[in-house]
Amino acid sequence: MAKARHYILPFLIFLLLTEASRYFLSYFFVVYALKTLLVGGLLWCWRKKFQELYVRPDWKELFVAVGAGFLVFIFWIAGENFFPQLGKPDGYSPYQQAFSTTLVCLTILFRLIGAAVVVPIMEELFWRSFLMRYLIDRKFLKIPLGTYTHLSFWAVVFLFALEHFRIIPGALAGITYGGLLCVTRKIWVPIMAHALTNLSLGIYVLATGQWKFW
Repeated sequence: MAKARHYILPFLIFLLLTEASRYFLSYFFVVYALKTLLVGGLLWCWRKKFQELYVRPDWKELFVAVGAGFLVFIFWIAGENFFPQLGKPDGYSPYQQAFSTTLVCLTILFRLIGAAVVVPIMEELFWRSFLMRYLIDRKFLKIPLGTYTHLSFWAVVFLFALEHFRIIPGALAGITYGGLLCVTRKIWVPIMAHALTNLSLGIYVLATGQWKFW
């Protein structure tokens, strides 16, 4: 059975390596590939610990997740010049590095896999499967997934928003993903919504060159 460390460690490793990459800008993409492999590897090794991942959503729930994820993406892009931000996104482009074409393609691939696969699973497990329940009771596994209390829901929304430069879109994303979990009680629904948002952002960045969104 999963314990708190199984939820916390992948998130903590990703967070620490993200912060470290700001001090080693020449190796930004190397660090990103490293944290994607480390965190993805941990999640894979511990996959049987997360019993909530073995409850599948139905097609209607997946359809709602896709729609919600895309709406968050639209709001994220449309609100760029209207909402305050916490700092300034770095927006590194692999094309600005002395990379070969092959290395650029690998870098973009790792970035997409990290953003659209590893991050949604890692963050939804931490924020909404673990922390939302832990704020209700330290014996969080006894709390049904998607249980709502004012404190647990809105505290997670607030902290999730602070994790992002774009705090208002971050808060909306937190409300959306948390709301999906509370309604469906299935972690794959917010994971799929989160993944669709991040994949859409990745495609948008590659199509427009707006690297600040990455």
